[in-house]
Amino acid sequence: MGRPHPWGDHVGTSHRRRRQARWKNFVAQMNALARTKGMRNTKFLNPHGLDNLERSVPYSTADDLAKLTAYAMANSAFRFYVSQRERKITIFSFSTGGQSAYLLRNTNELLGINSIDGVKTGTTARAGQCVIISAARTPESRQEGETHVITPRRLNVVVLGATNRFANAQALLARGWQLYDAWAAAGRPAKWKAPR
Repeated sequence: MGRPHPWGDHVGTSHRRRRQARWKNFVAQMNALARTKGMRNTKFLNPHGLDNLERSVPYSTADDLAKLTAYAMANSAFRFYVSQRERKITIFSFSTGGQSAYLLRNTNELLGINSIDGVKTGTTARAGQCVIISAARTPESRQEGETHVITPRRLNVVVLGATNRFANAQALLARGWQLYDAWAAAGRPAKWKAPR
């Protein structure tokens, strides 16, 4: 076994500092995006959302997360990844030259039920059980005079701090589609009062 190089600790420290700088830059970009999307009640502190690793606590609201979900689900690559039940990935190590394979499993139990095609689950001691789901129906096509109108139909549901996030999300999605259908049947008025 050879002697350790005297610069070994410096390389590790330098790598760690670069990783931390990239992390801080990414979080800054997340917060900048939140501001551009009107997410006034959101502050990201890390990329993963865990709230027990920071002195301050990251926070958001259902309304803000719905805005972020609408933005993200407009991206076809994002829709593809969040709709996967599982995905095998391979990570290459530049330091060892080796590789490791991992099977990632989606924890969203609702994927594929009632056209649900994403989005995100999460649980922390502070936030409780959370889930964001999204579901799309076939776009609607209708004639309005000389114009043919195609209307995409997608609902996003955000559930935070639940004791049964999946049941709550399913119930809210069903209610959302009921309200959508009632609104469409009423002629899609600009001002509309939802039936109770």
